[in-house]
Amino acid sequence: MRLLFVTAFAILSAGLALSQEGKSTEVINFKDHIAPILRKHCGNCHNADEAKSDLNLMTYQTAMTGGSSGAAITPGSSQQSLLYRLVSHQDEPSMPPGNRKVPDQAISLIAKWLDGGAPETAVSAARMSARKTDMDLSSVTQEKPQGTGPMPASLPEFELPETIRPAAVTALDASPWAPLVAVSGHECVLLYNTDTLEFMGGIPFPEGVVHSLRFSRDGEVLLAAGGRGAEHGLVVLFDVRSGERIAEIGEEIDSVLTADISANKSLVALGGTDKLVKVFEVKTGKQLYEIKKHTDWITAMEFSPDGNYLASGDRNGGVFVWEANSGGIEFTLGDHKEMITQVSWRADSQMLATASEDGRMILWFAEDGFPYRSATPHASSKDLRDNPKLKVPGVLSVSFAKNGDLMTSGRDLTARLWTKSGSRNEASFDGFAKLPTRVCFSHDGRYVITGDLAGNLQAWNIKKKELAGKLTAVPKQ
Repeated sequence: MRLLFVTAFAILSAGLALSQEGKSTEVINFKDHIAPILRKHCGNCHNADEAKSDLNLMTYQTAMTGGSSGAAITPGSSQQSLLYRLVSHQDEPSMPPGNRKVPDQAISLIAKWLDGGAPETAVSAARMSARKTDMDLSSVTQEKPQGTGPMPASLPEFELPETIRPAAVTALDASPWAPLVAVSGHECVLLYNTDTLEFMGGIPFPEGVVHSLRFSRDGEVLLAAGGRGAEHGLVVLFDVRSGERIAEIGEEIDSVLTADISANKSLVALGGTDKLVKVFEVKTGKQLYEIKKHTDWITAMEFSPDGNYLASGDRNGGVFVWEANSGGIEFTLGDHKEMITQVSWRADSQMLATASEDGRMILWFAEDGFPYRSATPHASSKDLRDNPKLKVPGVLSVSFAKNGDLMTSGRDLTARLWTKSGSRNEASFDGFAKLPTRVCFSHDGRYVITGDLAGNLQAWNIKKKELAGKLTAVPKQ
């Protein structure tokens, strides 16, 4: 009898131990534990139809994307997660609105989920911050040339086309190492000194409208892409010092809408109305591969600074990241709902920024294609006469500075500065008469250069938060 009791006690003890162990190792995850809480307490305001502050908490993907106030969830840290700070009433505005509060037990569960890496399911990997969020400053000087950066020294002489008015700024880029900015003009590329704001000369582009301008990562080469709609398109590489043509890439039957050159200057990628990403070898001009994944016109494209990736976006809101040398797909970034206007890689290739007509700028981790932060950079008018559908203004341009700061321009006629973490900086630049179509930073980060629909160029002093000077896209002869 005593032996039977001991045996039964041992079995019972073992069962209790296993039960306790099962409870202690239970994975707090979104599907089983957090989604029911969010549906009950947050679903009225943060769903797919309502989405106040552009935040939809009803699915894992949209919850992790965040809203107009930035990321709501920081995996690995409840204290750094906006969601936890608001539902626990640590920050304002406390959520849910009014005097209601999520029960303490549910708040505790949210905290455990966040601190545990915010996994989606019981078998999902925890998303602890093994991702790189800080800027790798060593990468900033990766392609820096010896001495001062290349500047125009002997540009070809040609007469600028006579026009009634300046051309809309459809393309704009700054040299990474020299006080030089290139802007689209009527059948030409115009060059300005960003230190003196003086016109330096032009390079003819008789092929037509310039839709894309890109300096190579070492500043030695300037890429210009464009053409004439329904006629032809071409990518041309120019020597920055002499303005001479180095190479002509692609013979398209429609205008090239976007293009870029890889960091080592061996590859050129282009895209347009045929919905194809085409990648060419610069040395031979031979097409290496094409990608047929996009469902609409390709409107944005950029190689990562380390040369490993190629990002492309289309008119339907689709964004993809490809392996640069082979064209193999790395990630599908499917959160945007309208046309992608521009993509920009951070200097260390660890983060990608995408801008869209849906009014959002999203920052993506390069290592796994997961969104780090989503924001609506530009304010919409609340006057129903001006904005009957209360539509969020589209983001027309986004550009990273060397130090990781960002600049955006939008349909609210403003350009705004963003910090490295994707938070809105107090610096904003207003007063545009026409849409600011493109923005970029000067090589030293002192100025933001903006171009607008009327062909105006302006340089803004970031430190002083004021206009430093105005340029014109058609200089007086």
